[in-house]
Amino acid sequence: MKITFIEPRSTGANVYSRISIPLLGPLYLGTILKKRGHTVEIYKENIFIPDYSKLDSDIIGISMLTSTAKRGYEIAKKFPKERVIMGGSHASLMPEEAIKFARQVVIGEADSVIADVIEGKNTSTFVQGSPIDNLDELPFPDFSLIKGARLPLKITPISTSRGCPYNCNFCSVTKFFGRNYRFRSAQSVISEIISNAGKFFFFCDDNFAANTKRTKELLCLMIKNKIHQWSCQVRTDIANDDELLWLMAKAGCRYVCVGFESINQKTLLAYQKRQSVSQIKEAIRAFHKHRIKVHGMFVLGSDEDSEKTVWETLKFSLRQKIDTIQFMILTPLPGTEVYNFLEAQKRIFTKDWGLYDGHHVVFKPKRLTAKQLQTSVFRAYGKFYSLFRSLALFMKFHFRNALFRFMGYRLVKKWKRQNINLPWLIPSSYQ
Repeated sequence: MKITFIEPRSTGANVYSRISIPLLGPLYLGTILKKRGHTVEIYKENIFIPDYSKLDSDIIGISMLTSTAKRGYEIAKKFPKERVIMGGSHASLMPEEAIKFARQVVIGEADSVIADVIEGKNTSTFVQGSPIDNLDELPFPDFSLIKGARLPLKITPISTSRGCPYNCNFCSVTKFFGRNYRFRSAQSVISEIISNAGKFFFFCDDNFAANTKRTKELLCLMIKNKIHQWSCQVRTDIANDDELLWLMAKAGCRYVCVGFESINQKTLLAYQKRQSVSQIKEAIRAFHKHRIKVHGMFVLGSDEDSEKTVWETLKFSLRQKIDTIQFMILTPLPGTEVYNFLEAQKRIFTKDWGLYDGHHVVFKPKRLTAKQLQTSVFRAYGKFYSLFRSLALFMKFHFRNALFRFMGYRLVKKWKRQNINLPWLIPSSYQ
């Protein structure tokens, strides 16, 4: 059979919508089906958009995040419903909505069930996937399946684990992958890296260093095999392990993405984030000590936040010399505690999923208006990624930092220009 997987593009209103790192879900599924003799192609719309009227595939698989669901449904309408199968985090959390546009919805991890679905052995309307316990059994993703992509990719994503034992109330990861960590062996991961011609790797695990013993083993293998450019996502608590940070730096870690979430201790408690502001400061210091750059990620707009919180977060980021930042607006993703809480209070004012990307206010905040939250985050982004700050870093010979800031400046400037009137789209009763 011929199967086409589609990863819908974002609305373009997301600051990072032009950074084209493909989702690994469709790649794993496509690789599994290819090994079973099927003809598979993958379209990531941020890379290449096909002429859908000319696609002659037997099955169209659409994998959606909440922010891409609106576009995903638009694509589904272009095909007979009998040919469409939907999956991904949004379809898994909103299956009754997704089934309106498809013959089947796969809920959760689809690796173990995709073959039966495609080959007609499982015809259930809602197909419940099951977690893969031994992740080493999964094939290495075949990136050549992505149409229009130049290989090797500029940034090659690699997954070394699934699941998360934490329970941040705004996060949907545990709803999809569960709360138990499952890890690939260090040897499996290094084999995938070696087999891939990529020059820069991004470990997309929610916490790359969750199992420090395995992580150190992997880092030693990376040092041995001279893997020199990569980044990952981690928690602040790894700053307590100096040996781990030394190995990360030695193995070529260029920067870490860290979910600091907030510098408001009350907000951290509300988010159920098990860390303190002092731990955030210590983590930044520890990473910089080992010359690892920090991409700090913050979520603004909790019931404990005010407009002052946004500006204090900006000042904190500059004072602590965080290299790059993401100021995300709290987004009530379906299935999360935040969504259920705000929905029960009737504070969510739009279900336009294209706006659920962390850059748009979609609910009524408690301590400031929706318009204040939207505009203050806009302005804070602009001040952090100002041209002046980029030039100042350049004049101090911090060339790499200056380049990152300038890239951020261009992204934010274009985003702001395209969305300058967005605050006025917020219903007047919520402004």
